[in-house]
Amino acid sequence: MPRLPFPADTEAFPPETRETVRYIQETRGSLPPPSTYLAYAGEVGKKLADLAGYLRYKTSLTDAETELAICAAARAMNADFIWSAHVKLGLAAGTREQAIHAVDTFGPLDGLTADEALIIRYSRELLEEKQVRDETFEAVRARWGESGAMELTAVMSVYLMNATILRAMDHRAAADARHLTPRAS
Repeated sequence: MPRLPFPADTEAFPPETRETVRYIQETRGSLPPPSTYLAYAGEVGKKLADLAGYLRYKTSLTDAETELAICAAARAMNADFIWSAHVKLGLAAGTREQAIHAVDTFGPLDGLTADEALIIRYSRELLEEKQVRDETFEAVRARWGESGAMELTAVMSVYLMNATILRAMDHRAAADARHLTPRAS
């Protein structure tokens, strides 16, 4: 059970929260977690929801690349809720199951496309090893340009934030969701 109830546009919630609920529903079309919880933050919630929406839908990255980056962030944070949702979205957007499996299991990058392998290698260095090699960053920049490199970094970063919000709320994936493979000890 989440630590805070889902806010709604009802008298049970403060006016600023209700206004933010309406704003996020109007601009995003729905109010899924963690946007749900961002409504409690009022104006900050609006801005964070806008940022997440922009990074998901309006960058130079393809939908499949964006979803793979989001799955990599979910893996780094052990965020089953994000993982389950974005694996489905990724597959629908053209992200290949082989790439998702490599992210999930920390598997080898052999057999992946060059772009898939580069996104995964970059995410592993950035989010798992906490040190991006010069040659990896240069490869990302050569492939997607300076703007694309920052967009790729930012989309992963905003999903780290989303995972943190969900962790704070103790918001978990459903029992029948596609869960992450447990990390090896």
